[in-house]
Amino acid sequence: MNRNRMYLAFALAAGALVLRTTPTSAQTGPEETQKFLKTVEATVKAIGESRAQLQKAVGTYNSIVEMAAPDLKTAYRDLGRDISESEKKVAVGRPKVEEMNNASNAYFAARNASVQAITDPDLRKRSEERLNAAYEQFQKISAAGKDTRQLFDTLMTDAKNQSTFLGHDLNASAIASLKPDAAKFNARAAEVFAKVDDVTRMFDEYIASLKP
Repeated sequence: MNRNRMYLAFALAAGALVLRTTPTSAQTGPEETQKFLKTVEATVKAIGESRAQLQKAVGTYNSIVEMAAPDLKTAYRDLGRDISESEKKVAVGRPKVEEMNNASNAYFAARNASVQAITDPDLRKRSEERLNAAYEQFQKISAAGKDTRQLFDTLMTDAKNQSTFLGHDLNASAIASLKPDAAKFNARAAEVFAKVDDVTRMFDEYIASLKP
């Protein structure tokens, strides 16, 4: 057994031991795969909703900084609401990520047990290789998602800080002083949204690759 296969076997065994939800004799099939993918799809949906809401907050922020809002006080109230809604979307999404990760542990553990039951050496080897590839790809996407989530949270904190600043000093001179900060904030926002889109695309491609 090579190093990657050993790593996968130990990782899956650990996941199965912690969860204690999947019998080692279980045989995976299309229904089990679909059940796992539903948790991935739910996570992707939550990511999209959080992104859309934060992008709305960024738009409201820019309407204030660019002095394009018809009424600054109304726009400021909208900004506070948009940021609050963004936080709610993120809070709703976090359990879905945990559910997805738990489901992945159970799914891959059961799939590994099923693969080991194949008595034909060539078929077992090919199935192990496909299992390794699917597992490693999921781990890669999950890691990218975790990094992006941290950047997303930082961007929300930036939005809250600047909103608080505006709340204390909502006038033309204070808004003008935010111009350099706004440029940096929008650059970070563009980067974060691009990374979110990349993670979403990777998840979508992953879902398509495993669907029966």
